[in-house]
Amino acid sequence: MTDMEIIDAHTHVLRSEEHGREAFGYFLSRNPRSGHPAEPVAYGTVDELRLMMGRNAVSRANILMFTWSGQYWRDGRYTLPDGGPRRAAAAEELRRRIVERIRDNNAWAARTVARHPELTYFCGVDAVLMDEQTMLTEVQTRIADGASGVKIVPRDMRIRGDDPRLRPLFDWCMSRGVPVLTESSGHKGAFGQPAGFAKALADFPRLTLVFAHCGHDPVFGEGADAEVVELAHRYDNVCADLSLRLLEVADGKVTAGQMAAHIRRIGVDRVLYGSNYVLAELLQQVEGAGRPQLARTESQLRAFLELPLADEEKAAVAAGNFRRITGG
Repeated sequence: MTDMEIIDAHTHVLRSEEHGREAFGYFLSRNPRSGHPAEPVAYGTVDELRLMMGRNAVSRANILMFTWSGQYWRDGRYTLPDGGPRRAAAAEELRRRIVERIRDNNAWAARTVARHPELTYFCGVDAVLMDEQTMLTEVQTRIADGASGVKIVPRDMRIRGDDPRLRPLFDWCMSRGVPVLTESSGHKGAFGQPAGFAKALADFPRLTLVFAHCGHDPVFGEGADAEVVELAHRYDNVCADLSLRLLEVADGKVTAGQMAAHIRRIGVDRVLYGSNYVLAELLQQVEGAGRPQLARTESQLRAFLELPLADEEKAAVAAGNFRRITGG
């Protein structure tokens, strides 16, 4: 599509086709009963990601490791004994198994990026199911073996940005210049609401914190979107990525001029290009489509390239800002 270097800072890649089916049917609850096809339009495998990159001249993609561990935990508790010591023991075994799944997924990502130099990854952690030592040991191990940052999902953990269990992570990452990317949500009171991170940022002002989806408010530019702008103005290392938001431009809900102005409000040096592949594909309503269909991912890139930004602004968002915050 372009000669400009493009780094997709926000992708979700699945370990296999079966893992892709799990993301579609279990995590997203997509199935024929909900009006969706039985099979996803894409499984989100490494091969499919690389196909997307080749078709769209994306030079690098960053994999955000997300295990939906909180969902495993909440659903798995239905299988526990009713009470007493047996329930406590079974709950601890369930927690350990889920933590091991998080580690396994991170280890898979480390092996994957070692084989594919065009890929990077942010390791995933769960501050609820992992105790402090386990969480920090996992992060230290993964940064040492090549991770470029850390990914958290407050909605899945069901905690807010000021939760004390996140403080050791923020402290460790700030002291070492490791970026943290968080899911964000624009619904008032949501776990990922950007304003919920205000206290943490006040306590860890040099933390590089990237808000996925620029806040993702239901009303473009308001609510959570405005909270991201405010936090970016107060803290030098607050950033945001464009994943899912460029769909609003592609679908005609937001004009290219409005999106460009919003990027400038956050700060052109703070915004990263991202697509939310493969979830961008799996979230759509699709009837009778063949695989692989990457229409949503590709439409976001087209929308970005058509934004009325100066060439140097576009280059910063496309790749330069990601390189700066990750040191690569």
